[in-house]
Amino acid sequence: MNKIRIMAHRGASFHAPENTKAAFLKAYGLKADGIETDLQLTADGEIVVHHNYFIDNTSDGKGAVFLKTLEELKQYDFGSYKGKEFEGERILTLSELLPILKDMKVINLELKSHLDKGVDFAGKVLSIVQKSGLTDRVIYSSFDADLLGQLKEKDSTCKVGLLTFQGKMQGLLREFSAVFAAKYPVSDVKAVLERAGESHTLIQLVDSLPYRPDYLHPDYHSVLENPDLVKEMHNRGIGVNPYTCDRTEEMEGLVLAGCDGIITNRPDLAAEAFES
Repeated sequence: MNKIRIMAHRGASFHAPENTKAAFLKAYGLKADGIETDLQLTADGEIVVHHNYFIDNTSDGKGAVFLKTLEELKQYDFGSYKGKEFEGERILTLSELLPILKDMKVINLELKSHLDKGVDFAGKVLSIVQKSGLTDRVIYSSFDADLLGQLKEKDSTCKVGLLTFQGKMQGLLREFSAVFAAKYPVSDVKAVLERAGESHTLIQLVDSLPYRPDYLHPDYHSVLENPDLVKEMHNRGIGVNPYTCDRTEEMEGLVLAGCDGIITNRPDLAAEAFES
């Protein structure tokens, strides 16, 4: 099999509480080549490591990350939900995270679409990474193609990975757009509904961007259903790192398709499969 980079999803999140120091340290022991994690802004403009917009499911607190200051977030326990042995894990800032990852080959930072478009989220993230000295290890990923474009505009040398959903999700996302527009104030409902109705293949989507992403990060089913997707991306000079595959036989299918990396909750299973 071809060598494929193993990226631990939210750290070794099957074994330890997601996006915590414990999860990232565990990823080293499970032979991960790198990690994937998530970034959000707090109420006071700090960048923290957390996936959901709300902290209810991963801490002993409640509420939205965006509505809390860093000091408030640091009061909560982000480990106990996974087991008493993880009691006391605190939310990490990006500045605290990067030194932990200094020996990782790949650091995949997913930027969650920010709720305040007036804040220079992309610029803040780039500045912190540049100060860390780990720029060459980092891939910035997002479902928000515009946010990746902002990163490229600020630093044309940075590597970005476009996250995409499985094709079967498009209908659900389209319907959700209409529900959201009906329930909350939207400045241009017509534009929201028309854009939600657009249908593109992943190849068409990539080709329509005003910049070339360095990577495509598709739902792994997209690759298994269309292995030629990897070849099409490679023909464009774009690497492919699918998410989030946790079954050995499906991991092997991604390797056979020629993927460059795999994002998984089970880096231990991936390491065993790729060594055999």
